[in-house]
Amino acid sequence: MAILSAGFIGCSKKQALSPEDTALLKGGNRGTFVNGGADGEQGEELLSPVGATITGLSGDGLTPQDPFWSDNLANGERPFEPIFFGFDQYNIGSDERTKLQQVATYLSSNNDARILVEGYCDWKGTPAYNKSLGDRRASSVKQYLVDLGADGNRIDVLSMGDEFATPNADSSTSAMERKAHFVVLGGS
Repeated sequence: MAILSAGFIGCSKKQALSPEDTALLKGGNRGTFVNGGADGEQGEELLSPVGATITGLSGDGLTPQDPFWSDNLANGERPFEPIFFGFDQYNIGSDERTKLQQVATYLSSNNDARILVEGYCDWKGTPAYNKSLGDRRASSVKQYLVDLGADGNRIDVLSMGDEFATPNADSSTSAMERKAHFVVLGGS
């Protein structure tokens, strides 16, 4: 009976993802991100196909989770500089914090404004990993703004992942694609 119950307990546990499934894939026969795979070819499973979109509710690319943004995103403005991140990072560097202070000041003086924080990644990594990393980037920006006193109910996040990344971009282009952008609606 003990063996049978141990078997059920073992089967009922959720299979955890391995680090290879949740982190940037490096080396081995799965390829690297600097020089391609072990045989010099880029691993197909590592990148989103060029021009591929992730369809949302409208079937027309990504759709923000909040229906408010679905209806109003086209009317948004991008008056703030993006926040840039290091490779495979979502922590906010000290040189980027001044930009966030400006956003927090704007929100405190414009009570009817809402902000969407979009998290972007470069082309390196799996689409699923980049989607997750983009979400962590946008969420860390939102949390920092909340810590500065901004109303979190007026800040939404959306991961763009690597959907707008330049395939096989050089390091300087990739560095500019690791960012969080702000879309502002309302207030002036």
